[in-house]
Amino acid sequence: MKLPVRIDWSKFGLPAAFFVMLIIFTVINPAFFSARNMIQTTRQGAILFLIVSGQTFALLARGIDLSQGSVMSLVSIATISSIYVLGAYAGSIAGILFGAMCGFINGMLIAFLGIPPILATLGMLFVVSGVELVYTGGVTLTNLSDIDQGRLFWFGGGMIGPVPVPVIFAIIIGFLLYYILKYTLFGRQIYLIGTNADASSLAGLPIKRVIVLVYTVSALLASLGAFFLTARLSMGFPQLGEAWLVLAIGGAVLGGTSVFGGKGGVWEALLGCLVIVFLDNGLIVSGVSTFAREAIIGVVIIVACLGSVIKRRV
Repeated sequence: MKLPVRIDWSKFGLPAAFFVMLIIFTVINPAFFSARNMIQTTRQGAILFLIVSGQTFALLARGIDLSQGSVMSLVSIATISSIYVLGAYAGSIAGILFGAMCGFINGMLIAFLGIPPILATLGMLFVVSGVELVYTGGVTLTNLSDIDQGRLFWFGGGMIGPVPVPVIFAIIIGFLLYYILKYTLFGRQIYLIGTNADASSLAGLPIKRVIVLVYTVSALLASLGAFFLTARLSMGFPQLGEAWLVLAIGGAVLGGTSVFGGKGGVWEALLGCLVIVFLDNGLIVSGVSTFAREAIIGVVIIVACLGSVIKRRV
């Protein structure tokens, strides 16, 4: 008997698997779907979504940004250090701009010096990591004034009604990024460059300018994620972003963004982010150990990358 409707599993398979996963974890431990756990999970998810979205921009342009994690650590340190001098609001902006500047430098190295993205951003990773460790000596920065700490904490740990503040910001930024990729010339240029850089060059597209902007956006979004995380902790951590880079790449690819460029977007970033965040949280409430969680998430990421390779060959 032939089914009247054919389901496109390449499009609906991951969302279906996501909802099945939610049901399974809820059955294992009903606390998984409690209001408190959902608030904490969506708060983490909002931060990861920003970082994944930044990585998505790099991947769409047939590149990659390996410096996101170290940039996040730099922003954490720069934000707290700047707040000591400038206060909570101006210091926070200064810290975020430090991170965006790293992305701008990445873009210049790639676009104007011809350094491959993987090498340019890997070099930035080591440079930034070295700078922040020399500056701090590996010591966490604390001792904000009560006023500055309260103002900063609101951005990472505050609530607007029942919704965490980072989630509100992530939603607004997400719609803005969707509009940029979908309806602006800059967004269309990113897809064209990722699909065929040589043809884009022959067509007269400003490839160098687009590449610089892409990596600036990638670092800026990672910096915003680091800011919300730092605000919640109200401390500057020299190694804050170590674990986030792999999750960012994995979330982008898992959601459907191609590692070969030209395919993907904000909704794919959101879907991949949700799967990783809720998978990790579900494993925690199910009593799975840290090492086993990391192994499981690693396998999921590898499978997602393999799927991207297979789709390209087919």
